[in-house]
Amino acid sequence: MKSRLYISVLVLTMLCVQSCVPTRYIGEDERLLVSIQPEGLETVEPTAIQALYQQEPNRMVLGSTPYLALYNFGKRFYDPQQIQARIEKQEARMQQQIEEAGTDSAKIQRLRLKFESRIDRLQERKTEGNFLMQLGEPPTIYDSTLMEKTMDQIDIYLNAKGYFNHQTDYEKEVKRDKLVYITINIEENAPYRYTEFNYGIPDGDIRQLVQATAHRSLLQLGDKYDEDVLTAERDRLYSLLRNRGYYDFARAYIEFEVDTSSTGRAATIKTNIQNPEQDSTHRLYTINEVYFKTDEDRFGIPRDTIVYNGINYVAYRHRFSPGILDKKIDIYPGQRFSQLRTSTTQRKLAELDVFQFNNVLYSRIDATTDSSYLLNAYINALPAKKFQETLEIGLNYTERIPGPFSSIRLRIRNIFGGAENLDIGLRGGIEGQASFTDPNRAVLIKEFGADVSLSFPVILFPFTNRSLLSEYSPRTRFYTGYTSSDREQYTRTNYQLGLDYIWQITRNPLRPPVMQFIFSPVNLNIVQGEILDNNFRQNLINNSEGSRSLIESFSDGIISFVGFNFIYNTNDFTQTRNAHYFRTLVEVGGLSRQLGLDIGYNNLQTFQYAKINPDFRRYIPLGGKRYFVYRVNGGVASPILDSEVLPYEKHFFAGGASSVRAWQSRRLGLGSYASVRPVEENGNDGAYTVGVERDYSLEQPGEVLLEANVEYRFNIFSFLNGALFVDAGNVWLLQEDVNRPKANFDFNRFYKELAVGTGFGIRFDLAVLILRFDLATKVYDPAGLYGNKFILNDFRFSDFFTRNSQSTLQIGIGYPF
Repeated sequence: MKSRLYISVLVLTMLCVQSCVPTRYIGEDERLLVSIQPEGLETVEPTAIQALYQQEPNRMVLGSTPYLALYNFGKRFYDPQQIQARIEKQEARMQQQIEEAGTDSAKIQRLRLKFESRIDRLQERKTEGNFLMQLGEPPTIYDSTLMEKTMDQIDIYLNAKGYFNHQTDYEKEVKRDKLVYITINIEENAPYRYTEFNYGIPDGDIRQLVQATAHRSLLQLGDKYDEDVLTAERDRLYSLLRNRGYYDFARAYIEFEVDTSSTGRAATIKTNIQNPEQDSTHRLYTINEVYFKTDEDRFGIPRDTIVYNGINYVAYRHRFSPGILDKKIDIYPGQRFSQLRTSTTQRKLAELDVFQFNNVLYSRIDATTDSSYLLNAYINALPAKKFQETLEIGLNYTERIPGPFSSIRLRIRNIFGGAENLDIGLRGGIEGQASFTDPNRAVLIKEFGADVSLSFPVILFPFTNRSLLSEYSPRTRFYTGYTSSDREQYTRTNYQLGLDYIWQITRNPLRPPVMQFIFSPVNLNIVQGEILDNNFRQNLINNSEGSRSLIESFSDGIISFVGFNFIYNTNDFTQTRNAHYFRTLVEVGGLSRQLGLDIGYNNLQTFQYAKINPDFRRYIPLGGKRYFVYRVNGGVASPILDSEVLPYEKHFFAGGASSVRAWQSRRLGLGSYASVRPVEENGNDGAYTVGVERDYSLEQPGEVLLEANVEYRFNIFSFLNGALFVDAGNVWLLQEDVNRPKANFDFNRFYKELAVGTGFGIRFDLAVLILRFDLATKVYDPAGLYGNKFILNDFRFSDFFTRNSQSTLQIGIGYPF
């Protein structure tokens, strides 16, 4: 361990020494560009100007250039001639083996793929440099010509944003003889604004349509001139006409004439829509016939045709119910052509997850009259594989102990011919946890389970004719599952049965839905378990005085509830958009008793409770692969009506990889109450004394949750990203507990009881997943013993690699929020 530490310190020292002298490897007449700073901006975003730089300055850190130093260090091991020799050797071997393969075309194809892959990797290494060079960045030698191009691009950009009277120049400063610092001075001056709109549209029908929808225009009087908005308005007009039957219409027909010659910074816009060269008007198209093909072509074999609701379903073997497919089609004979209906049809069919791909093609047919133009629509959908297996293998890392987990899932598509999907899953895993009896020892939690779900692409509800919410990609899902958890203190099994209705709303058929609704009218869980550790039982009993009985919440029972889940999300999978996310979960349990239903079984306890859990997130791009992200997550859960016990599984917990990361999972709380245990200490005089220390062995279930997270994400290089974060939060009880003072939520002091942690993270963006390592330490512990609440001074970097209560290493898949 010491030798590794010495080597690491030596390498860091070498890099620091090199980075302090960044001009060492450049020519005598060359200068290193290390900074370009825009000044004077009032309304224009600095990131927009930075994106126009024709040279990217070398990054400076504390007066040095570590990325450049890393590049120079890697260059010592870079030999392009050697790499070229290896490329030529691979090409010769490929040619030799292809000649030996003779006329075996399949083998030749395999050989080409194998060798071309190797050659491409070598070519990339020759062009981009070795691994260390790719981690760093090459020297940016200042070029005055490129600087002038940068200024030209800035002028073009400012004019495009309406700042026609702007003034720009730049100043160059050379420091330490070789380092160039550029300051760009920008005087925006007042922008031009729209004062008048005119139209030049000879086609009367199109002119009437455009003017009738002018209130939806993105160009409004008084708005600032912006060429990006003009482009968006052109797209809006194009979509408007393409959705109203103008199949042949193209964006090139739309032009904007801009007149800025009048005084007072006024811009007059004239919208011109030209006619086709060979026609006096644009043609309107109507759908004549619609054909839906659901299998691959077999040349020479005729297909069977079924006509349903005006659609011709053609197939060699009809495996999909026309009644179900009809609810996913928005294109019918007699309609005007619409690109929107075409796109929504494709999206709805894709969401069924029974087709590998689908498309919609149109063909013109001979017009019966001079004023009638017809199209035939051809919907082509290639079925996906009937069976799909998914295997997942991974590793958990908690309490400094790795634990493997695995899951396997089988999806059977179109099981009854109505685009139904059956999913069967098995999962199991092992996770480390601090021992209840000895916190310096870790034990393994064993968990496994199975589930089966069957989903239908419609809302199955009486008297709805399966048409309820048909425009919103509805699904009905039946679910049953089994989960078993084996811990040192207890075992717990959960049998589940549920019914979900799911639908979603999208703003753009080409993008993921922004709103999803899940209504769960039937949810039935049977929970059984056994407490194995008497000390654990006694601790539950000690914390069960009063109306909130923790030991009762741990007893066997039946949990039935009605739930509703709403999700609003404008982000994508990679979380790179300027986006909002809001999710709220509402559950009301145990209403069967009020409805006159007796679901009691074998003396199992029933619970009545209510729970709400809203979660808001904001994603703000800062440019240059940098993002500012924050989240506020809260919730309240309480027994209601005749019940005084909240089921253990319905409590809130804080701490862990997606919560307050400086605390271990489920170990933060409650409020400023500290769970302690006695310890014996051996004094200098040989006498034994009894003290106390924090006890983190028990989970801390709460009824009120409040937590907030702030994270600054940035790219380090290539696929490696970093993050700096601050987390705050806690859980509380709703009512006072004499055995746990200050564990309840109180408006007069809750803000003083928010635990705070901070840290940094490393994220590997591997395209298919994001592997996350977050190192967090405690800053403020509201339950600190003897008034010792600000504990950041207790931090030691070595804590991340030892078992302790100050710092944690959290490993996860995906972003924490």
